[in-house]
Amino acid sequence: MSAHVVVPDIPGVRVPFEEMKSLRKRVGEITGTGKFTFPGSQPVSFTKTQAMAELRTSDYLVCEKSDGVRVLVLMLFDSLMPKTYFATRKNEYFFVRNVAFPAPYQKTAYEKYHHNTLIDAELVVDVEPDGQRVMKLLGFDALVINDMNVMSWPLDKRLDLLNRHVITPYQAMCREHDAYCRGQPFRAEFKRFERSYAVPTLYKEVIPHLKHGTDGLVFTSRVAPYTPGTCDKILKWKPACENSIDFRVRVVVSPTTRQPEIELHAWHGGNDYRPFAKMAMRPEDWSGHFSRIPNLDGQIVEVSYTPDYCPPHVWKFMRFRNDKPHGNHISVIDKIIISINDNMELDELMAVMPDIRSAWEKRNTLPL
Repeated sequence: MSAHVVVPDIPGVRVPFEEMKSLRKRVGEITGTGKFTFPGSQPVSFTKTQAMAELRTSDYLVCEKSDGVRVLVLMLFDSLMPKTYFATRKNEYFFVRNVAFPAPYQKTAYEKYHHNTLIDAELVVDVEPDGQRVMKLLGFDALVINDMNVMSWPLDKRLDLLNRHVITPYQAMCREHDAYCRGQPFRAEFKRFERSYAVPTLYKEVIPHLKHGTDGLVFTSRVAPYTPGTCDKILKWKPACENSIDFRVRVVVSPTTRQPEIELHAWHGGNDYRPFAKMAMRPEDWSGHFSRIPNLDGQIVEVSYTPDYCPPHVWKFMRFRNDKPHGNHISVIDKIIISINDNMELDELMAVMPDIRSAWEKRNTLPL
């Protein structure tokens, strides 16, 4: 992740606990999970062995991996008033004032709004050439649209519904009522997807023009259903140097140098955290940054695999992850390590795209 990347704060006001329980219950009902937990899908790390088998034999869509904050957007229309909530990975809900998503197929009156709609999205900050910062909400999947559960639908049909029923009507409203939308904390857009073999298109035509940070690619099965929790049909690719892990930190004093060090603790479930590694940290990192941070113990940090920064330690600080209640589970960490050891660099990935395209075209003799 580049140093200039700006990670947004969640807009809105955190709702009280009792209301949060009610919203969690509603989400469990409309998604059909019957649970109070965060229902978002989570990708698995891309490995050459698994991913190449998947991409050669199954249809996947690919998009850039935005560097932002993932949220689920819950849209309600209660008491004749549209309400919009953001649910974080901590399963906390934030009420976003003065934000409404109109129902589709209206002219200019906009009297109907989405109700019991739940979409998956990423909050990013675009940095304009003049330095102005604009928060964007990039919609990339749909779970429920106006009380219609679409989680069993294939991805391309979910994306089409998301675009036509949520993003396009919202953007039309903003064109009609520009002053109203300028007062909102974000602008909603539809995230661009390509077929799995179009990685060169993303790196030539899409990523160079992005105004927000990006650190890889996400391949998602075109035909698989939306699956809460870890989903092995969503493959997260990063260059080896961009692979990252979230740990809980603890400050210790080195028994040999008597200097502060930061231990990275892996989550084993519940409240069980165990030492995993030391952060790759030069002396100036501690004195210039970490020594000034109060209550450092117990915070969640994201670290990247950077073996040449301060050997023998390989995990370099990227950012604090206040949006996450825990670090990565040890099972996820093990898979990321496997991904690093069984990874493909970008040039290798580009080189296999013609084969991926040929296999796609053999499976699909007719246009989608």
